[in-house]
Amino acid sequence: MASATAPEAARAARRPAPQARVFFALWPDALTAARLHAAGGEAQARCGGRRMRRDTLHLTLAFVGEVAPTRVAELVAIGATLAAAPFTLCIERLGGWRHNRIAWAGAQAVPEALAALAAELAAKLQGAGFPIERRAFAPHVTLLRRIETDLAPCCIGPIEWRAERIALVRSQREVEGARYEIVAEWPIGGDA
Repeated sequence: MASATAPEAARAARRPAPQARVFFALWPDALTAARLHAAGGEAQARCGGRRMRRDTLHLTLAFVGEVAPTRVAELVAIGATLAAAPFTLCIERLGGWRHNRIAWAGAQAVPEALAALAAELAAKLQGAGFPIERRAFAPHVTLLRRIETDLAPCCIGPIEWRAERIALVRSQREVEGARYEIVAEWPIGGDA
C-alpha cells in the first residue's frame, strides 16, 4: 500500500470533516405512523407527489442541520435535559406549501406542552451555540414531497397522537429519499 505524498496529505487535511445532518423530532408509535401514512395516500390522490415512507414520518421539533460529528454528543446532552409534559396532538388537517412542494398533516390547535417543548429546545440549542430557525414553530408531519398541484387545506378524520418520545435523528440523503437513524431518544413525561 503506497503512502500519501506531501501534496495529497495537505489536500486531505484541508478537506472539511464529514458532517452529520441532524434534527430533533417527535417519533410516532406504529399505529399513529400507519394512520399518518394512510392520510398521505389521501393527499397523494388529490395532488400527486412522492409519498413519504411510513418509517420516516415524524414531527420536527428543531432542525439543527449539518454539524461536526464531535458535536452530536452535545446534542444528546441537550436532549437528556428536556422536561416535556405528556400531551396528545390531534392531527385533523391536510394542507400543502407551494414554496417547497410538500403536503403535510397538522393540528388546528397546538397543545401548550408541545409549544413549550419546542421553545425550551430552541432556547437550549441557541444557548449552546447551535443555529436555530427564526420562523415560528409550525408543527406538521410531511406526508408528500414534490406535489404536482396545490393542496388546499382540508379536514381529515382526527388522528390522536399521544406523544411518547423525543428523538435526535441523523438524516442521510439517498436516491429513494432520506434514511433516518435515531441517535438517541427520551420518553416524554418520564425518566430516560
